[in-house]
Amino acid sequence: MSCRKILIIKRNNLEMLTVNSIRKNMPDWDYEVVPFNKGYIRTALENTDELTLCVRSGIILNVQEGDMPGAELLDDYHIAISRDGVFTDNKRNKHIYGLIGNKLNKNTIDLSVFIINPSRWDTIPDTDKGTLAKVRRLRMPRFMNHKCDPIVAKSITGKSAIEYGMLSCQASIHNYISVFLDGRANGNEMMAYALELALPLLEGLPKNERIKVEAVASKTQKRMAKLRNGLAECLPLEP
Repeated sequence: MSCRKILIIKRNNLEMLTVNSIRKNMPDWDYEVVPFNKGYIRTALENTDELTLCVRSGIILNVQEGDMPGAELLDDYHIAISRDGVFTDNKRNKHIYGLIGNKLNKNTIDLSVFIINPSRWDTIPDTDKGTLAKVRRLRMPRFMNHKCDPIVAKSITGKSAIEYGMLSCQASIHNYISVFLDGRANGNEMMAYALELALPLLEGLPKNERIKVEAVASKTQKRMAKLRNGLAECLPLEP
């Protein structure tokens, strides 16, 4: 595996979800919780000098052998990142962002999950704005950032939601921070997001956060998890 170091960048009070997921699923990895300082890239470069997986606090990790890009490939890039919009390159659903007044497009980048290669950086940027346009970027596959998306809650069909949810069964990184912070999810969100994965990871969360996370994760476990996961076992998944 190309790296075994994780930086958890604290932006909320959900860091124990991430810490507990590492302890449970990736016990051989080193990790550190660090405060956010002006930008995600700046924070990462100030806290590591080696290939490192960087995640926002509250993300659930289960990275296994073969999930990460190889070191030889990463050596050619400054950073590995994914798109912010899940469906911005999806023919059936990409038009929906405009319909709901959302400006996400296929060029919008998500910095809540990325792999940083400090050896390629000559300077530490003051801000994230404009920085990625100047560096070589490797695109991470969606299974490395199975995440929330604004059109899931508002506009896509149940079929699209369950298909996306089935992909969560193959994912190694589950990024549902906004739903956990809100403590609520509608039917589409419970189909699309494997929120129940948080249930064994609640230890150490502050009381208010624990109540919200446990409530939405338990509801998903009872109402949707069995259906979603059962379909994933039976049906072929589209790439």
